[in-house]
Amino acid sequence: MRNFEDILADEHDDLNDEELLKYLEGQLDAAQQHEVEKKMADSAFVDDALEGLAAYQSKEKLKLQVQQLNKNLHKQLDARKQKKEKRKIKEMPWVVTAVIVILLLCLLGYLVLHVFHHQFHLPGK
Repeated sequence: MRNFEDILADEHDDLNDEELLKYLEGQLDAAQQHEVEKKMADSAFVDDALEGLAAYQSKEKLKLQVQQLNKNLHKQLDARKQKKEKRKIKEMPWVVTAVIVILLLCLLGYLVLHVFHHQFHLPGK
């Protein structure tokens, strides 16, 4: 299952938004930088992500934007989850109705047999 907490991560790589930002800010050592560049070459998504991130002049604004995107993504996922739960509840009335009908039929059958038994005074077993 995909990690939705990191919107800049692709399913096939293990880069996260923090690593991408550190790469852009030149805060990675040579080995880490080489690893990011290798992933850029292997993944069009990572390459596009870094290109888009590099277009931001203010890295602080970029961090705030990423946080806002993550926050909005969580809201959307929560809303979708709640909608799915409501849909489950809407399907439940058929089950509840079926159970009530069966119970009423059982009660009606018992009452009919009980009244029939007392009305004709049939000896009990």
